Amino acid sequence: MQPWFGDVYEFHLLSSYSYSRFNHVQGGIPQLRSPFNVNLIYFGLDFSPSPEWAIDTDIQFADTTQQNFNFRTAALQARYLWLDDIIGDRVSLATGFNMRLTPTYALHDVSCPSHANFDAELNFSIGKEFEATECWLFRLWGFGAVGHGNRGSPWVRAIVALETNIDDQHKLAFYADGNNGYGRHSHVNTEHFHGYAKIRYKSIDLGFRYGYRLGVWGTLRAEYTRRVLAKAYPSAVNTVTISYLLPFSL
Repeated sequence: MQPWFGDVYEFHLLSSYSYSRFNHVQGGIPQLRSPFNVNLIYFGLDFSPSPEWAIDTDIQFADTTQQNFNFRTAALQARYLWLDDIIGDRVSLATGFNMRLTPTYALHDVSCPSHANFDAELNFSIGKEFEATECWLFRLWGFGAVGHGNRGSPWVRAIVALETNIDDQHKLAFYADGNNGYGRHSHVNTEHFHGYAKIRYKSIDLGFRYGYRLGVWGTLRAEYTRRVLAKAYPSAVNTVTISYLLPFSL
């Protein structure tokens, strides 16, 4: 999502495990009778074939209160870098297009954020790095997207983040993540759920991430997010994530 790409011909593999828990679905009918637990495993791979182009893909597996461990969703994205503040432009600016496939059984899970079996988005990201020496000291960036599935109504989402880089080893990030769906229904049928394509939902999550760079072996990260606003969506969700980002070349 960030408006900075990796080195040309270099891969970045992001592997993560996250645990989420919530007790309430705002607008849910009937309401949950017990806490809802989500265990999510994520693998993402990105590659830059040129300074201007980046291609990435991800695959996710979930084990939840609703769904036994199984494949949840997969996506493919291509982005183009129009401006790059690292080489002298005032800001970095990238635009992209992504497609996501989600099986029908995963859409029955109220914790799955997918809208339909096939979701597509147009997105952009903009940001600027502020340098202290040879490495950036902190950077501010934002991401926005508009999407539509093969059924239902469109949605928009956005992220705003502030990141710091201490001695090119300790990396901290603070961010807000918002989503807004434009479906007709303001309630969520938790027993006969079919995705968020037709739900008029809103959510805002606040998060903090710390990363420790392991030299050429990548970066180990820990992250916490809390949902502070929800409408027709799981509310007061707490999520803890452990991830490992590994750069490599063939």
